[in-house]
Amino acid sequence: MDSSAGRDGSDTDDVQLFVADDLLGIEVVSSDSGTAVTVAPTGEIDSVSAPVLRSALVSCLRPPCTQVIVNLTGVTFLNSAGLTVLAEAHRLARADGIELAVRGGGRAVRRPLQITGLWELMAVPAS
Repeated sequence: MDSSAGRDGSDTDDVQLFVADDLLGIEVVSSDSGTAVTVAPTGEIDSVSAPVLRSALVSCLRPPCTQVIVNLTGVTFLNSAGLTVLAEAHRLARADGIELAVRGGGRAVRRPLQITGLWELMAVPAS
């Protein structure tokens, strides 16, 4: 795991990078105030790479963060391990009063989310 920034308030680039082999890369970008965070995974989210996504998401779920957006545009595959991570992160965020939502993603990513009901629960409303 390569981390180029901390969430501890240190003066850094406000970007963290998480990598699971060559299958999944995750960029985590904080807003200037640190209250909003965008997590942008790219590649496949499966049983091998899902723990890396979990680490990235859990690292965001603490003050001053109040909103986490998971941008799934770069994800090419999402299986039950990825669905479990997203559902768990949503539950943890909600318990701490943090909004966690997903957006983007092609049919191969959206469809499993829709079938499980997670899309309706977590999708950013269309503007």
